[in-house]
Amino acid sequence: MFKKDEAGSAVLLTIFLAAIIIVVGIAFNWLVKEHVRTAEALKEKAEAMTTAVSVFDTLLFAVLTGTLASNRIIVSDSSLIGFDKIPLNNKTLKVRDDIAINVQDTNGRISIYGGAGSEFQRLIRLVDDKSNVAVITDSVNDWTDADDIARPQGAESEYYKGIGMPYTPRNFTMQYMEELLLIRGMSWELYKKIKPYITIFPSTTGFNPASAAPVAMLASLDISEDGRKILAEYIDRGEDVPEELFYNITGRRIHSLEYDLFAPSRYLEITVSYGFLKNLYTINAGIGLYPTASAPYSLYYWKEG
Repeated sequence: MFKKDEAGSAVLLTIFLAAIIIVVGIAFNWLVKEHVRTAEALKEKAEAMTTAVSVFDTLLFAVLTGTLASNRIIVSDSSLIGFDKIPLNNKTLKVRDDIAINVQDTNGRISIYGGAGSEFQRLIRLVDDKSNVAVITDSVNDWTDADDIARPQGAESEYYKGIGMPYTPRNFTMQYMEELLLIRGMSWELYKKIKPYITIFPSTTGFNPASAAPVAMLASLDISEDGRKILAEYIDRGEDVPEELFYNITGRRIHSLEYDLFAPSRYLEITVSYGFLKNLYTINAGIGLYPTASAPYSLYYWKEG
């Protein structure tokens, strides 16, 4: 009887030890697979980062050596980036199956560099007619002006302190777009709607319809959709819009002492994206085609990840 019990205990012990070995083996196998997956993800991310930076540098060289036109950059050597011209209206160009570039002339967007004007107000009404335009506009202007005197529907430091915010207005030009989210009256939903049509860069020569999205054209030029379509037909054909036709549609001249419409800015917003089905790496940069002591261009912001 004792020997039978002893044999049974040995079997149970053997089964127990085997179970432990199996569990440890499964856990080790899972751990190895996780390490392999992590290593593959890091390798994929590193390749994406390296490729994106390489494409950005190549694109930048193509921009710097190309010729700036109203709605495109004419590339001096098409073998550089695979195109003989680069649109300035944020149109996506696929450099290859897994990487794309976008270049936007900032004169084709509505500038809030030094505050918000009537174009900004019309933009808000076009994309979201329920927002309080006066509150947002006055608050943007209070955020960027140098004083601490609030406009009728705006907000200065007293307002933000009163609602418990840990910040006060910058009282200077905006340094990054996301500052809009700090401003009285601005919501995340409205911010997402207006972001594609605005810029924190200054308008250098006036608005450029040739590099603008339809909504930005409507808001900036204060024209009807029919008028916009007429202008767009000329732009799409690569033809100059006749001065008198432009005046009849917009009520303003293309050229004046104050502005020169259809002229591109020397500020560009550039995006390089790696991955289509799954975005692996993106570079967003704002550059100025102005040389510095150490580079043939100026870099104003750089975001990657």
